[in-house]
Amino acid sequence: MDTKNDFIIIGGGQAGLVVAARLTEDPNTSVLVLEAGHDHTTDPCVRTPASWPSLLGSADFDWDYRSVPQKGLDGKVIPLSQGKLLGGSSAINGQAFMANSKAAVDSWAEFGNPGWDWQTLAPYYRKFNTLSLPSATACDHLRLDYIDDAVRATDGPVQASFPEELGDPLPTAWVDTLTALGYPASGDPFSGKFVGGYINAMSIDPKSRGRSDSIIFDTPGGIPKAVGIQVRKQGRLITVKAAKEVILAAGVFGSPKLLELSGIGSQERLKKLGISVVVDNPNVGENLQVHPNAGVSFEVVDGVKTLDALSRQEPEAVAAAMQDYVTNKAGPFAVGGNFAGSLLPVQDFVATVDGKATLNKVLDATAIDATPGPFSAYHASFVHSLLSKPNKGTGNLFTYAACGNFIPEGTGADIVHKASSTGNFFTICAALLFPLSRGSVHINSANPEDKPTIDPRYLEHPLDLEVLARHLRYIDTIVRTEPLSRYLKPNGRRSNGAPTDLNDLEEAKQYVKKAALSCWHPTSSCAMLPRDRGGVVDPKLGVYGVENLRIVDSSVIPIATRGNPQTTVYAVAERAADLIKECYGIGI
Repeated sequence: MDTKNDFIIIGGGQAGLVVAARLTEDPNTSVLVLEAGHDHTTDPCVRTPASWPSLLGSADFDWDYRSVPQKGLDGKVIPLSQGKLLGGSSAINGQAFMANSKAAVDSWAEFGNPGWDWQTLAPYYRKFNTLSLPSATACDHLRLDYIDDAVRATDGPVQASFPEELGDPLPTAWVDTLTALGYPASGDPFSGKFVGGYINAMSIDPKSRGRSDSIIFDTPGGIPKAVGIQVRKQGRLITVKAAKEVILAAGVFGSPKLLELSGIGSQERLKKLGISVVVDNPNVGENLQVHPNAGVSFEVVDGVKTLDALSRQEPEAVAAAMQDYVTNKAGPFAVGGNFAGSLLPVQDFVATVDGKATLNKVLDATAIDATPGPFSAYHASFVHSLLSKPNKGTGNLFTYAACGNFIPEGTGADIVHKASSTGNFFTICAALLFPLSRGSVHINSANPEDKPTIDPRYLEHPLDLEVLARHLRYIDTIVRTEPLSRYLKPNGRRSNGAPTDLNDLEEAKQYVKKAALSCWHPTSSCAMLPRDRGGVVDPKLGVYGVENLRIVDSSVIPIATRGNPQTTVYAVAERAADLIKECYGIGI
């Protein structure tokens, strides 16, 4: 390991690797990437798209965090998977490939981050990937006519694609049902403006169908300057120096942890743990936002194929699917997680004659600030503005063809694998895209080996419960509508604990609290905001109060993304690389 480099990047996840790759396009620039996990890029479980659930909860691949008991979920503990390997969470996720919304990204600038709006960031969404379309027949079957070639990325290094799927009727029925309900795809999701049903792209190659301890600061009396990091390797503590910068890319839970271990955080918290304070910033580790979801599984009619046999690890089904994948790069193992979904407004607020009155009544009843902080007013104003607009999605209703294990709580792969002992099911989940409940992640000791304390505060803000329960209720309308309804058994079995009447709002609320799980989409724990509004980094991604230290990962995104944050993390990392190059004249 070289002990002196131009840049040290802490974290070999997707953001860290993007920045490293872009900086080293200049052969005169040296970059050291430090990653706590191992390189599993050739492991079949990582390379095979459908194997991602088997990675969750595994010590070799997953940090396997847990939330503290959640007050808003009646004490439920939620598993929070994060990738512990080269590639980070992009190596263990369900490969969903969805862009953020223009409204959400524009809000970053409105919150006080000049240069971070949709017009600036949109080219970076195209820069990092190539989105390949399947055959014309598959495009027709999957209803992909909403893809706009003027928006679609065509020459980036990350490969994304759609499945070459012709035999599965469920995804097509899903999109056609949403269209029948008045929600056809309104355009290309990567245009930033989208509502309706869709078939999601996946971060899967269309050809292969595959995929620290503390920072050291120099404090001679002026502003502290990051000059290196202490890292433990094979039991030895090694000091490595950065000639230009230290770039923190350890993820939404790892980055605030390393800041606090290094003396940047709440002075009160750090002193209690015996850590010398470098910068007193109580915003570190706050503002955490994670999408919660709750779902219901419905028994399908006989003859409709699902993934339940694979989920139950039935030997015959596994062998047949593996043979199809090895021989043809096709079949269920060639498809990732959910790939049929929708972005929808709350029907109660926009689709009825008294919708405006209902929304105003709900806003009045939920006006308390359940998660107070300097960012609260700005956050609430943005979310409230979305709820009244029929063309803005506040919920992501997504699907997968297997029974879900929502009650009791699942851990890792158990969320799917222990869901049902018999039968075939189609699951519809409702995810809350812009939660007002903001949580925290903080160290609880000065020992780098200890996991941080994570409290997402799921559904503690009463508006979150109102919105998520109402999105869940709309599932009842969807499953009763053709053509999807013809594939579901009338009065068929449902997942454990699911209510038979989803239309009852109070029953839906109680079910959501019992069935809620994480979408594993955490953001915002080191938010890019003005410091007096809860910020940890400035618009150049520099950490407030120190020099030569930036953060580039999902923790800097100031509000939750519209869907999976994977594409937004790539875009932020691409822009960050350009900012760093500009700062040091690299490649100019």
